[in-house]
Amino acid sequence: MLRSLAMGATAFGVVLGIGALGAAAGALAAPSLAARYGPGPMMLAALAITPLTQIPLLLASPGLVWQFAIGGALFLQLACAAAAGTTQRTIRQVVTADGMQARMQAVSTWLTSVARPVAALLAGGLGTWIGVRPTLVAGACLLLVPLVVLYRSPLRSLLDMPGSPAVASPSAEAATPPTPSGPTVPHPAVAVDVRHDRSLEGGP
Repeated sequence: MLRSLAMGATAFGVVLGIGALGAAAGALAAPSLAARYGPGPMMLAALAITPLTQIPLLLASPGLVWQFAIGGALFLQLACAAAAGTTQRTIRQVVTADGMQARMQAVSTWLTSVARPVAALLAGGLGTWIGVRPTLVAGACLLLVPLVVLYRSPLRSLLDMPGSPAVASPSAEAATPPTPSGPTVPHPAVAVDVRHDRSLEGGP
């Protein structure tokens, strides 16, 4: 945008700010959209729209009109990404048992953190080798991968948030007395004194 489209520093900052507003709007709208359309269809629609938002950037040329087009496309792209990302993180946390939450989040963060520098290195290398626009085209095509993965998974037809897995409460287990496994031993019979008082019978 700065070199190929001759965008000024102020316009560049405004475009990025508009994109940040889109991310905030998508995250805030995610719960209501998921409740109305279902988490699966909503995420599927968001992932389908995301590659299309790259079109203005691929066709852009220097000019104010294209700056507005890129800003609007970035707003929509980050709104879709935030809505889909917020929903899938919610599903992931709901279906994960409490004792595995930290491990699940650690694995997710590790995978994301490893992928970003690799993607940045690949993008820089391709941009230098084949040019900026062909690299952007390749990136737009890669945005179809999450869409295909979600479409081929059972999540595409998920219309309601799944319930969290039932986990036995330690306090409830402690409050329940253990059931004896061996045979039950009856209490000893209480001896009943049936002797008659001889003094009442008039005996010696």
